[in-house]
Amino acid sequence: MNLWHLTAFREVMRTNSVTKAAQNLGRTQPAVSNCIASLEDDIGYRLFERRNGRLHPVPEAQYLLAEADDILGRVGSLERTMKGIDSAIPNQVRLACMPVLSEFFMPRLIARFVAKHPHTRFLSISASSPVVYEQVAAQQFDIGLAEMVSESDLVDTEPREVECVCALPKDDPLAGLDYVTPQDLDGRPCATFLENHFIARQLRDSFDAAGRTLNVQFHMQNGAAQYSLVASNVAFGVFSPLSAWIFQNTNAEPDSIRFVPLRPAIQYRYAILTPAHKTLSQVAQSFVKDLRTELDSILSDRPDAGC
Repeated sequence: MNLWHLTAFREVMRTNSVTKAAQNLGRTQPAVSNCIASLEDDIGYRLFERRNGRLHPVPEAQYLLAEADDILGRVGSLERTMKGIDSAIPNQVRLACMPVLSEFFMPRLIARFVAKHPHTRFLSISASSPVVYEQVAAQQFDIGLAEMVSESDLVDTEPREVECVCALPKDDPLAGLDYVTPQDLDGRPCATFLENHFIARQLRDSFDAAGRTLNVQFHMQNGAAQYSLVASNVAFGVFSPLSAWIFQNTNAEPDSIRFVPLRPAIQYRYAILTPAHKTLSQVAQSFVKDLRTELDSILSDRPDAGC
């Protein structure tokens, strides 16, 4: 007894005709007749009596019909579920994200994703980049988005590199330049990240190589803490283009800071992270694809993207 036997039997019971059953199933009449005969051979007795050229089901056939309906219904439900047609499988994506993108960028992306996949559930946290690596390596989270910190055999990384931009007050004379250099910024008060952050290190190396003075007056934990200093004409800053995008899309006065390319370039390195020894679910793979597309769109749409 197999699913095809049950399918053919159920159709014969529904139509009370081998000919109609064959038409509905897209098979030949002999194929359906042979299927019924094979089913009867398997169970050891006749399911239909043939009288005056018509089929008459025996009482046992009614029991088999109820069971066949149940079995074939569950198989159909399972098939729809595995193909993502219904919501029987709880689709959860566990996501760890660096703070700069966790409060605006990521919720916006999640909302767009759920509009297409309405039954997807999310567990999302904001954490420092080293912690994001640790959580993904431990398979506590399916996807991570973090600054490049280190290599790990437990984490698959999709590295990305973009050029930082110099943040200046809107009325600053340098704001209208095609790019700014350490010579332009020599000795001016600067707001940047903590000393061990790779942007701060690259900025220092760039000024040293040019023989210019990097006057770091403000070491801050993150880019958001530097926005007000720049907008108030207290200091210039150097941000990743992702931080610049966040400012322009969340600040009440997005034009209060102008972002200008920096030469020589300072690189911002970040990565999409997934566990190296765990296969992602189909829904998690779809989210990674959308995450990749959204990041590319943000960076390509920036006015300074081509510089």
